[in-house]
Amino acid sequence: MIAFYALVFFASMLCVFAWSKLNRRIFGIDINKLSQPKISESTGIVLLIPLWLAIAYFETQAFNIDFIAFGLMVSAFALIGFLDDTKHKWKTKAMPWASRALMIAIVSLIFAWIFAPSIWWIIPIALFIAGLASFQNTFAGLNGWQGGSGFIIAIAVSILLAGSAFFQLSIVLAAIILGFLAWNYYPARVFEGDSGTLLIGSAIAGLLVMNASIELMAFSLLLYIPHVVDFFFLKLLTNKKDPSQQKQRPYKLLKSGKLAIPEYPDGRERLDFAKLVIKVFGPLREWQIVLVIWIVVAANAGFWLKVSGIL
Repeated sequence: MIAFYALVFFASMLCVFAWSKLNRRIFGIDINKLSQPKISESTGIVLLIPLWLAIAYFETQAFNIDFIAFGLMVSAFALIGFLDDTKHKWKTKAMPWASRALMIAIVSLIFAWIFAPSIWWIIPIALFIAGLASFQNTFAGLNGWQGGSGFIIAIAVSILLAGSAFFQLSIVLAAIILGFLAWNYYPARVFEGDSGTLLIGSAIAGLLVMNASIELMAFSLLLYIPHVVDFFFLKLLTNKKDPSQQKQRPYKLLKSGKLAIPEYPDGRERLDFAKLVIKVFGPLREWQIVLVIWIVVAANAGFWLKVSGIL
Protein backbone atom coordinates (compact mmCIF):
# COMPACT_ATOMS: atom_id res chain seq x y z
CA MET A 1 0.00 0.00 0.00
CA ILE A 2 2.97 2.33 0.41
CA ALA A 3 3.29 2.55 -3.38
CA PHE A 4 -0.42 3.38 -3.63
CA TYR A 5 -0.13 6.19 -1.08
CA ALA A 6 2.89 7.52 -2.97
CA LEU A 7 0.83 7.54 -6.18
CA VAL A 8 -1.91 9.50 -4.40
CA PHE A 9 0.68 12.00 -3.18
CA PHE A 10 2.13 12.50 -6.67
CA ALA A 11 -1.37 12.68 -8.20
CA SER A 12 -2.19 15.45 -5.73
CA MET A 13 1.04 17.27 -6.58
CA LEU A 14 0.33 16.95 -10.30
CA CYS A 15 -3.25 18.22 -10.00
CA VAL A 16 -2.15 21.23 -7.95
CA PHE A 17 0.66 22.01 -10.41
CA ALA A 18 -1.71 21.75 -13.37
CA TRP A 19 -4.21 24.07 -11.68
CA SER A 20 -1.49 26.63 -10.97
CA LYS A 21 -0.58 26.69 -14.67
CA LEU A 22 -4.06 26.51 -16.20
CA ASN A 23 -5.95 28.77 -13.81
CA ARG A 24 -5.92 32.31 -15.17
CA ARG A 25 -8.98 33.84 -13.51
CA ILE A 26 -8.93 32.88 -9.85
CA PHE A 27 -5.91 34.30 -8.08
CA GLY A 28 -4.95 36.27 -5.00
CA ILE A 29 -2.20 38.72 -4.12
CA ASP A 30 0.32 37.51 -1.56
CA ILE A 31 0.26 40.66 0.57
CA ASN A 32 2.93 39.35 2.94
CA LYS A 33 5.67 39.50 0.29
CA LEU A 34 7.56 42.61 -0.77
CA SER A 35 7.05 41.66 -4.43
CA GLN A 36 3.27 41.20 -3.94
CA PRO A 37 3.06 38.25 -6.39
CA LYS A 38 -0.17 36.96 -7.91
CA ILE A 39 -0.86 33.42 -6.69
CA SER A 40 -3.29 30.87 -8.13
CA GLU A 41 -6.15 30.45 -5.67
CA SER A 42 -8.93 27.99 -4.84
CA THR A 43 -6.54 25.11 -5.47
CA GLY A 44 -8.42 22.97 -2.98
CA ILE A 45 -11.06 22.12 -5.55
CA VAL A 46 -8.62 19.99 -7.59
CA LEU A 47 -7.79 17.87 -4.55
CA LEU A 48 -11.11 16.17 -5.21
CA ILE A 49 -9.50 14.45 -8.21
CA PRO A 50 -6.96 12.32 -6.27
CA LEU A 51 -9.55 11.78 -3.53
CA TRP A 52 -12.10 10.29 -5.93
CA LEU A 53 -9.43 8.28 -7.75
CA ALA A 54 -8.45 6.73 -4.41
CA ILE A 55 -12.09 6.05 -3.52
CA ALA A 56 -12.61 4.43 -6.93
CA TYR A 57 -9.62 2.17 -6.29
CA PHE A 58 -10.94 1.15 -2.87
CA GLU A 59 -14.35 0.40 -4.39
CA THR A 60 -12.78 -1.98 -6.92
CA GLN A 61 -11.24 -3.90 -4.02
CA ALA A 62 -14.38 -4.08 -1.88
CA PHE A 63 -17.54 -2.05 -2.35
CA ASN A 64 -18.14 0.32 0.57
CA ILE A 65 -21.01 2.80 0.35
CA ASP A 66 -19.54 4.72 3.29
CA PHE A 67 -16.57 5.79 1.16
CA ILE A 68 -18.89 7.14 -1.52
CA ALA A 69 -20.93 9.05 1.08
CA PHE A 70 -17.68 10.46 2.43
CA GLY A 71 -16.57 11.57 -1.03
CA LEU A 72 -19.90 13.25 -1.74
CA MET A 73 -19.87 15.11 1.59
CA VAL A 74 -16.31 16.36 1.11
CA SER A 75 -17.10 17.35 -2.50
CA ALA A 76 -20.09 19.38 -1.31
CA PHE A 77 -17.96 21.27 1.20
CA ALA A 78 -15.26 21.91 -1.41
CA LEU A 79 -17.84 23.21 -3.90
CA ILE A 80 -19.34 25.52 -1.27
CA GLY A 81 -15.88 26.90 -0.64
CA PHE A 82 -15.20 27.19 -4.37
CA LEU A 83 -18.35 29.26 -4.88
CA ASP A 84 -17.15 31.58 -2.14
CA ASP A 85 -13.64 31.74 -3.64
CA THR A 86 -14.99 32.80 -7.03
CA LYS A 87 -17.46 35.42 -5.82
CA HIS A 88 -15.22 38.27 -7.03
CA LYS A 89 -13.85 36.48 -10.09
CA TRP A 90 -17.03 35.71 -12.04
CA LYS A 91 -19.99 37.85 -13.02
CA THR A 92 -22.11 36.55 -10.21
CA LYS A 93 -23.29 37.93 -6.90
CA ALA A 94 -21.32 37.02 -3.81
CA MET A 95 -22.75 34.12 -1.86
CA PRO A 96 -24.50 35.59 1.21
CA TRP A 97 -23.04 34.41 4.50
CA ALA A 98 -26.41 32.99 5.54
CA SER A 99 -26.67 30.96 2.33
CA ARG A 100 -23.21 29.48 2.82
CA ALA A 101 -23.99 28.62 6.45
CA LEU A 102 -27.29 27.01 5.42
CA MET A 103 -25.60 24.87 2.77
CA ILE A 104 -22.95 23.72 5.24
CA ALA A 105 -25.65 22.93 7.80
CA ILE A 106 -27.66 20.85 5.32
CA VAL A 107 -24.65 18.81 4.17
CA SER A 108 -23.53 18.28 7.77
CA LEU A 109 -27.00 17.17 8.88
CA ILE A 110 -27.35 14.68 6.01
CA PHE A 111 -23.97 13.09 6.74
CA ALA A 112 -24.69 13.04 10.47
CA TRP A 113 -28.08 11.41 9.84
CA ILE A 114 -26.38 8.61 7.90
CA PHE A 115 -23.71 7.81 10.49
CA ALA A 116 -25.08 8.95 13.87
CA PRO A 117 -25.38 6.03 16.34
CA SER A 118 -28.82 7.34 17.36
CA ILE A 119 -31.22 10.11 16.40
CA TRP A 120 -30.16 12.11 19.47
CA TRP A 121 -26.66 12.47 18.11
CA ILE A 122 -27.57 13.86 14.67
CA ILE A 123 -27.43 17.54 15.61
CA PRO A 124 -24.30 17.29 17.82
CA ILE A 125 -22.47 15.37 15.07
CA ALA A 126 -23.59 17.89 12.44
CA LEU A 127 -22.20 20.67 14.64
CA PHE A 128 -18.99 18.66 15.00
CA ILE A 129 -18.58 18.44 11.21
CA ALA A 130 -19.38 22.11 10.60
CA GLY A 131 -17.18 23.13 13.53
CA LEU A 132 -14.08 21.27 12.39
CA ALA A 133 -14.52 22.55 8.83
CA SER A 134 -14.85 26.10 10.16
CA PHE A 135 -11.82 25.77 12.44
CA GLN A 136 -9.73 24.64 9.48
CA ASN A 137 -11.10 27.60 7.54
CA THR A 138 -10.15 30.21 10.16
CA PHE A 139 -6.77 28.74 11.19
CA ALA A 140 -5.01 30.12 8.12
CA GLY A 141 -3.50 33.24 6.62
CA LEU A 142 0.19 32.55 5.89
CA ASN A 143 2.01 30.28 3.43
CA GLY A 144 1.71 26.68 4.58
CA TRP A 145 -0.14 27.52 7.80
CA GLN A 146 -3.40 25.75 7.03
CA GLY A 147 -1.93 23.00 4.85
CA GLY A 148 0.76 22.09 7.36
CA SER A 149 -1.54 22.10 10.37
CA GLY A 150 -4.11 20.12 8.39
CA PHE A 151 -1.49 17.51 7.50
CA ILE A 152 -0.38 17.18 11.12
CA ILE A 153 -3.94 16.67 12.34
CA ALA A 154 -4.66 14.23 9.49
CA ILE A 155 -1.68 12.14 10.64
CA ALA A 156 -2.94 12.27 14.23
CA VAL A 157 -6.38 11.15 13.07
CA SER A 158 -4.76 8.30 11.11
CA ILE A 159 -3.15 7.15 14.36
CA LEU A 160 -6.55 7.31 16.07
CA LEU A 161 -8.11 5.25 13.27
CA ALA A 162 -5.36 2.62 13.08
CA GLY A 163 -6.97 -0.79 12.76
CA SER A 164 -10.32 0.59 11.64
CA ALA A 165 -11.96 0.28 8.22
CA PHE A 166 -11.16 3.94 7.56
CA PHE A 167 -7.45 3.91 8.32
CA GLN A 168 -6.38 3.60 4.68
CA LEU A 169 -8.69 6.45 3.67
CA SER A 170 -7.17 8.62 6.40
CA ILE A 171 -3.67 7.97 5.02
CA VAL A 172 -4.97 8.90 1.57
CA LEU A 173 -6.21 12.22 2.96
CA ALA A 174 -2.83 12.90 4.56
CA ALA A 175 -1.07 12.10 1.26
CA ILE A 176 -3.39 14.45 -0.64
CA ILE A 177 -2.78 17.29 1.82
CA LEU A 178 0.98 16.70 1.63
CA GLY A 179 0.82 16.87 -2.16
CA PHE A 180 -0.87 20.26 -1.87
CA LEU A 181 1.57 21.43 0.80
CA ALA A 182 4.47 20.73 -1.57
CA TRP A 183 3.30 23.79 -3.56
CA ASN A 184 1.87 25.81 -0.66
CA TYR A 185 4.81 26.01 1.75
CA TYR A 186 6.85 29.22 1.77
CA PRO A 187 7.10 30.78 -0.74
CA ALA A 188 3.68 29.57 -1.82
CA ARG A 189 2.97 28.90 -5.48
CA VAL A 190 -0.72 28.27 -4.80
CA PHE A 191 -3.36 29.20 -2.24
CA GLU A 192 -5.90 26.67 -0.99
CA GLY A 193 -8.85 29.05 -0.83
CA ASP A 194 -12.02 28.23 1.07
CA SER A 195 -12.43 25.18 -1.18
CA GLY A 196 -9.25 23.74 0.31
CA THR A 197 -9.82 24.66 3.95
CA LEU A 198 -13.38 23.33 3.93
CA LEU A 199 -12.33 20.18 2.06
CA ILE A 200 -9.62 19.34 4.58
CA GLY A 201 -11.69 20.22 7.63
CA SER A 202 -14.78 18.32 6.51
CA ALA A 203 -12.69 15.30 5.44
CA ILE A 204 -11.02 15.05 8.86
CA ALA A 205 -14.41 15.35 10.57
CA GLY A 206 -16.00 12.85 8.18
CA LEU A 207 -13.39 10.18 8.90
CA LEU A 208 -14.04 10.48 12.62
CA VAL A 209 -17.82 10.48 12.21
CA MET A 210 -17.81 7.35 10.04
CA ASN A 211 -15.99 5.51 12.80
CA ALA A 212 -19.17 6.03 14.87
CA SER A 213 -17.32 6.54 18.15
CA ILE A 214 -18.58 9.49 20.17
CA GLU A 215 -15.60 9.12 22.51
CA LEU A 216 -13.18 9.36 19.58
CA MET A 217 -14.93 12.44 18.21
CA ALA A 218 -14.80 14.08 21.63
CA PHE A 219 -11.11 13.22 22.00
CA SER A 220 -10.32 14.63 18.56
CA LEU A 221 -11.47 18.07 19.70
CA LEU A 222 -8.34 18.21 21.85
CA LEU A 223 -6.30 18.25 18.64
CA TYR A 224 -7.96 21.58 17.83
CA ILE A 225 -6.96 23.45 20.98
CA PRO A 226 -4.65 25.80 18.97
CA HIS A 227 -7.59 26.53 16.63
CA VAL A 228 -9.88 27.24 19.60
CA VAL A 229 -7.30 29.59 21.12
CA ASP A 230 -6.86 31.33 17.76
CA PHE A 231 -10.56 31.97 17.13
CA PHE A 232 -12.26 32.28 20.52
CA PHE A 233 -9.48 33.61 22.76
CA LEU A 234 -7.60 35.79 20.28
CA LYS A 235 -9.71 36.85 17.30
CA LEU A 236 -13.07 37.15 19.04
CA LEU A 237 -11.71 38.70 22.24
CA THR A 238 -9.41 41.24 20.59
CA ASN A 239 -11.18 41.83 17.27
CA LYS A 240 -14.82 40.79 17.58
CA LYS A 241 -15.95 43.32 14.94
CA ASP A 242 -13.62 41.85 12.30
CA PRO A 243 -12.49 38.33 13.31
CA SER A 244 -11.85 37.47 9.64
CA GLN A 245 -9.37 40.38 9.50
CA GLN A 246 -10.63 41.68 6.17
CA LYS A 247 -10.94 45.38 7.03
CA GLN A 248 -7.20 45.88 7.51
CA ARG A 249 -4.08 43.96 6.58
CA PRO A 250 -3.56 41.50 9.41
CA TYR A 251 0.25 41.83 9.44
CA LYS A 252 2.69 44.69 8.93
CA LEU A 253 5.28 43.90 6.27
CA LEU A 254 8.64 45.42 7.19
CA LYS A 255 11.30 46.44 4.67
CA SER A 256 13.37 43.49 5.88
CA GLY A 257 10.62 41.14 4.70
CA LYS A 258 9.70 40.22 8.27
CA LEU A 259 6.16 40.43 9.60
CA ALA A 260 5.14 42.49 12.62
CA ILE A 261 1.94 43.36 14.44
CA PRO A 262 0.41 46.44 12.77
CA GLU A 263 -0.50 49.61 14.63
CA TYR A 264 -4.22 50.27 15.03
CA PRO A 265 -5.87 53.71 15.24
CA ASP A 266 -7.30 53.06 18.71
CA GLY A 267 -4.01 51.68 20.01
CA ARG A 268 -5.49 48.27 20.83
CA GLU A 269 -3.93 45.10 19.48
CA ARG A 270 -5.90 42.69 17.29
CA LEU A 271 -4.43 39.24 17.73
CA ASP A 272 -4.53 35.87 16.04
CA PHE A 273 -2.26 32.87 16.55
CA ALA A 274 0.41 34.17 14.17
CA LYS A 275 0.43 37.60 15.83
CA LEU A 276 0.69 35.89 19.21
CA VAL A 277 3.87 34.22 17.94
CA ILE A 278 5.15 37.63 16.81
CA LYS A 279 4.25 39.12 20.19
CA VAL A 280 6.34 36.45 21.93
CA PHE A 281 9.36 36.35 19.60
CA GLY A 282 9.24 39.74 17.89
CA PRO A 283 9.08 40.34 14.10
CA LEU A 284 9.77 37.14 12.17
CA ARG A 285 9.87 35.94 8.61
CA GLU A 286 6.69 34.31 7.40
CA TRP A 287 8.15 30.80 7.26
CA GLN A 288 9.46 31.15 10.82
CA ILE A 289 6.01 32.05 12.15
CA VAL A 290 4.44 29.10 10.34
CA LEU A 291 7.14 26.74 11.59
CA VAL A 292 6.37 27.75 15.19
CA ILE A 293 2.65 27.17 14.55
CA TRP A 294 3.37 23.72 13.08
CA ILE A 295 5.46 22.84 16.13
CA VAL A 296 2.67 23.95 18.48
CA VAL A 297 0.03 21.94 16.57
CA ALA A 298 2.28 18.85 16.46
CA ALA A 299 3.23 19.17 20.14
CA ASN A 300 -0.42 19.52 21.13
CA ALA A 301 -1.42 16.45 19.10
CA GLY A 302 1.54 14.44 20.36
CA PHE A 303 0.80 15.37 23.97
CA TRP A 304 -2.81 14.18 23.88
CA LEU A 305 -1.97 11.02 21.96
CA LYS A 306 0.75 10.26 24.50
CA VAL A 307 -1.20 10.95 27.71
CA SER A 308 -4.12 8.91 26.39
CA GLY A 309 -1.83 5.93 25.85
CA ILE A 310 -2.44 5.83 22.09
CA LEU A 311 1.24 6.53 21.36
